[in-house]
Amino acid sequence: MRVRAGTVLAVLLFAAGCGSGATAPGPGVTDGVVASAGDGCVHGADVTVREGDNGRRICLDRHGTVRVSLPGNPAVPVSVTGPALAEVSDHVFRGASAGTAVLASAVRSCPEPTPAVPGSVGCLAMVAWQVTVVVR
Repeated sequence: MRVRAGTVLAVLLFAAGCGSGATAPGPGVTDGVVASAGDGCVHGADVTVREGDNGRRICLDRHGTVRVSLPGNPAVPVSVTGPALAEVSDHVFRGASAGTAVLASAVRSCPEPTPAVPGSVGCLAMVAWQVTVVVR
């Protein structure tokens, strides 16, 4: 009976935590941010984006910096599409020219299992992550 109860509990936890595709709530964009000016954009000169910023639109000053801080080691490297940003180093981008760029990666939809807990359950599900950056 104990084995079944443990298995049922593991399945329920897996279904509740991983099946929803939801990400953990977080404060989102932080460093150097000025509140939205009514244009639906979060403004800043030096910005750090996190997992909770998925789908957000950021307005960056030209020559400003965007740092991508995702939990763990993303399975997919952070990619940039569009001419507005140039990669400075791993997960750091600088505004190169006026325009729009999209930063994209993937993050785990479930927390990593704790190795110290025997029988802990993990999943390999990933969720697409992207932020649109408008350089002005």
